[in-house]
Amino acid sequence: LLIVTSTINLEVFNALKLEQTKLTLVTMTMQDHATLKEIKDLAKNITQQYGTPDLCIEAMRKKNLKTMLFISQLKAKTNFQVVGLTMKCYSPLCKNASRMDQHLRAPVPMTWAFMMREAGFPAVRPIYELPLSEDVLDEVREQMRSLGSYIVLNLEGSSQERTFSLSIAENLIAKIQSETDMPIVIVHGPKGEDKARALVDCYNNVYRLSLPPSIKRSAAIIKDAYIAITPDTSILHMASAYNTPVVAIYADYKTRWPAMADVSESVVVGQKIDNISLDEFAKALKRVLARI
Repeated sequence: LLIVTSTINLEVFNALKLEQTKLTLVTMTMQDHATLKEIKDLAKNITQQYGTPDLCIEAMRKKNLKTMLFISQLKAKTNFQVVGLTMKCYSPLCKNASRMDQHLRAPVPMTWAFMMREAGFPAVRPIYELPLSEDVLDEVREQMRSLGSYIVLNLEGSSQERTFSLSIAENLIAKIQSETDMPIVIVHGPKGEDKARALVDCYNNVYRLSLPPSIKRSAAIIKDAYIAITPDTSILHMASAYNTPVVAIYADYKTRWPAMADVSESVVVGQKIDNISLDEFAKALKRVLARI
């Protein structure tokens, strides 16, 4: 199995352990920033070094020139995708899975589980998975252990419209603390560090990991959390992977990216995440707490 990953996501796949299959990881610049030459050269190098692939699973959600260039240059014997591409290079088996994605807008893990089963692979649960090394779990738990049960609060989405301002973050913390006395741990990326530090300094029983932020450290915090609260689907997927109860806050609800933990509540705000109804949020949190 050869996985092409962006350099930013390499740490995720480094933790993947396969019992009966040799795993090879090949890195590239994230597709949004990669040049056409880099993508073309990558496909050429793969075929020169490893031969023609029997199967290429194109799991990107991009229907663009860069995706087409990679597929055409790789020339795999069979190609899978689920985003409705109709070129002859893609297997006819993709048709029903693409309909699930494009027309029914089914959750992405469900679509891929269906796609692989249709292709003759063993049936698997339609869930997210995110493996973590023991080293990462140990370093995070070393700091979190003294807190006992804790609530994770993430404030950052992938865009400014889906990122809570400092004033709304303060209101959310106040609402959480009015419902429970559990510690709050703020999970953040590099851009959210200043805001997280300010909140930790201003509020009692609010914490952040002192180690530099990373995907795997955020995932380790979420794995052991009592509840996660987030406006960001990547953090939501982590909660789904570990079945951590979650309050998912959406600017615009996306059926392809639902909360998949056994215990979850969703709050749909609208175009700007700061317009959240604090009363609605408090009720959602209360319902999750009651179900755990």
